[in-house]
Amino acid sequence: MISALSLAFIASVLIAGLVRHARILDLPNARSSHSVPTPRGGGLGILAGFAIGLAAVEMPSGEAGNTLLAILAAASIGGLIGLLDDLFTLSEKSRFLAMCLLSLALSVCVGPVTDLGYVIPWGVGLVGSALWVFTTVNTVNFMDGSDGLMVACLGPASLALAIMGEGGVEVGSYLLAAALAGFAVWNAPLVRDRGRLFAGDVGSLAAAMVFAGLVLWWASTARSGSVWLAPLLIMPLLADVLLTMAARFRAGRRLFTAHRAHAYQLLLRMGHSHRSVACYWGVMSLAFGAMALSGNLGPLWVKVSVFVLGVVIAVILHRLVRKRARAAGLDVTE
Repeated sequence: MISALSLAFIASVLIAGLVRHARILDLPNARSSHSVPTPRGGGLGILAGFAIGLAAVEMPSGEAGNTLLAILAAASIGGLIGLLDDLFTLSEKSRFLAMCLLSLALSVCVGPVTDLGYVIPWGVGLVGSALWVFTTVNTVNFMDGSDGLMVACLGPASLALAIMGEGGVEVGSYLLAAALAGFAVWNAPLVRDRGRLFAGDVGSLAAAMVFAGLVLWWASTARSGSVWLAPLLIMPLLADVLLTMAARFRAGRRLFTAHRAHAYQLLLRMGHSHRSVACYWGVMSLAFGAMALSGNLGPLWVKVSVFVLGVVIAVILHRLVRKRARAAGLDVTE
């Protein structure tokens, strides 16, 4: 397993570096958090690192191995859609339809969640599972606008999932974490103030599809009610997207147009560095991951209680950021 993780990390570093030299540039606009053209598409390294690590590890036999391959296939298709969007800018309708169909297909292959602590019909579980995949993928894509932010959130989330999971879920989660770490060499603002490479849609869609598929697999096979803990793993991202959309809706703004109203964007606009924002979200991800791990040890009522507590904390933190931004004179819905 160590050798597979090393390969996933090294492959991600090397392939992301090669993509950087391809000079597929992300040109800044009025809504961007960068001011100079920056190479993008580096998330291809995440997908390649995960795939190479998966090829190097001893694959689980039977249904588990097939499920891992299905997750890889869905991530590859999602990455291809993202790459085409990076290169040519796809229409919103065609991309929306493609992601809906892909989310549904992955949910069928992995198996929908039908146990919320009580059993729900298979068809209802399938719709809910597809909605989870679709929401997760789009949430990560929306939030991938600051250097190191995606890695800071998905990295700890993947590690928490690996600890809670077994078999293929554990293997896949560790490999995803290793591939994300490899991409962070180029993207995270560690030594420099800014990252040198963006993931692009190819990276955010592929990485999120792998993560969403692994979480869905875990939630559908783990103990009763485990699904309540799934949102906690990406709560810093999920809360920022959903609460920002709610605020924009109340303000009469169009929900799906580009904006600078996410909490992380407000912090950047108030003068916080990309490094500090990534650290804030990374610390939150570690904390929410720890909450999920603790909830996983208890019965159903503990899982539900931890989920509710996580939601309350996320709402409070989001409101604090927006309150500070208003006090600084910023339009928090634009």
